[in-house]
Amino acid sequence: MVKKSFLFIFLLYFPFFSLCAQGTDSVRMQVNYIATFRNYMERPNAYTEEKVLEIGDHRTAFYGRWQRQREELAEAAMRTLMPREQFMLELGKYPTPRQFYSIFENYPSQGVRTVTDKILKTFVYKEPIPTLRWTMEQRDTTILDIPCQFAKVEMGGRVWTACFAPSIPSQAGPWKLHGLPGLILYAHDNSGIFSFEAIEIKKGNSLMKRPRDKKAIATTREEFHQLMIEDAANPQEFNKRFGIIDRAWGPDGKPLIYKKKTCIFMEE
Repeated sequence: MVKKSFLFIFLLYFPFFSLCAQGTDSVRMQVNYIATFRNYMERPNAYTEEKVLEIGDHRTAFYGRWQRQREELAEAAMRTLMPREQFMLELGKYPTPRQFYSIFENYPSQGVRTVTDKILKTFVYKEPIPTLRWTMEQRDTTILDIPCQFAKVEMGGRVWTACFAPSIPSQAGPWKLHGLPGLILYAHDNSGIFSFEAIEIKKGNSLMKRPRDKKAIATTREEFHQLMIEDAANPQEFNKRFGIIDRAWGPDGKPLIYKKKTCIFMEE
């Protein structure tokens, strides 16, 4: 079993989000999706995780459900000085997330997207929200008993096929997909590596969370991708950059040697 310090776990899951009424939306609608993805070429099997899309009057937030649960638990543990044994017991109640990104559309201003992601530390970058040029297709389907239409778009080096519901007047969608005349309930890329499928739609009853980016390390999407590549190539050396000495052992008691991995990005 790999041995990791309690401090490392807190560094991984401690949140960089705050619930703040000032300057944010109320959640009008919440959509839960099952995301399917692969992080590395060397892993043939896909992961699945539940994601949450919060839709407000002017903004949206998209994040991992279990990621958020674990972050909030870690925050509560730090605030209440929860004993380590109790924290580990509570943490085990939630699935382990394999992705840590969160996306905030029209934050901090209209037309701007803020993205936070994690590799040991939390990083943040901002980018303009592009206009996606969708092509409508003459076919339809039903998702969650809601009639949907098909559309395609090229984005970030991938072709995405989406199913949107004209009866739900929102241009929002999972991840960075948006701009259709109806809520996107399903999407997959042309490689079949990535997909999002809506499993629940409900009325919102909370304030929309926003990134607390003052505690995050500012970067760009390109720079963050390079960090992911370096971490995948040699995580032990990558950890040293942040003052973390990774002393991990395998079941045979010998130091754990990490194999080099090749990242798969949703957009290049």
